[in-house]
Amino acid sequence: MRISQLSQRAGLPVGTVKFYLRTGLLHHGQATSATQAVYDEQHLARLRLIRALLEVGRLSHADIQRIIDATSPQNDDGSGVDEAHRSTAPPVDDEEAIDLAEARAVVEELGWQVSADSPHLTRLARALTAVATLDLPASPERIRTYADAAAQVARSDVQSVTEVPDADQPRVAATSAVLFDQVLSALRSLAFENQASRTGRVPEPRTRSTNGGPVQSPAGRP
Repeated sequence: MRISQLSQRAGLPVGTVKFYLRTGLLHHGQATSATQAVYDEQHLARLRLIRALLEVGRLSHADIQRIIDATSPQNDDGSGVDEAHRSTAPPVDDEEAIDLAEARAVVEELGWQVSADSPHLTRLARALTAVATLDLPASPERIRTYADAAAQVARSDVQSVTEVPDADQPRVAATSAVLFDQVLSALRSLAFENQASRTGRVPEPRTRSTNGGPVQSPAGRP
């Protein structure tokens, strides 16, 4: 297909597709002349991946490039899945001093086997530190609750990776970590809303009057 057809099927402007080609986010098509090329379904799949990671995953172009690099066919030595998962973690400033002792202690207490240099340890350490600064330290019971839920989700994620061909596993691992993380976050928020409403801690939604009068609740009560 021509670039115009590719952009139409991907739902992106031609200029955006050309930008991705220039920056390397999208691999080049098969040249048919000095100024023309044709593209296939792999190009369309890549564009849809980029769009999902950008619009839903809220990742930067640099983050997307890291994921694409990690999921490239060159990672055929078995390291692709690990690299893809690591690529979803935000980069860390080498000059930033982060104490990982508490995060490592939490993981050790859970009996989990993770890399000593896992970038996700840094994410956990930052979160635990931030919570502690608000005088709301995470209790062991709460950590265990979150860990149990995370472990169940992880088992589902790993199963989804192993169910696809080896060549697709890094891509599935990375996109699951990004996009299904959004699904998990949204479901957690909805579950909180549901739980709070059942305990009477969430007020009824209120709508503003169209005639300039007072705000009304759905039942018409002021």
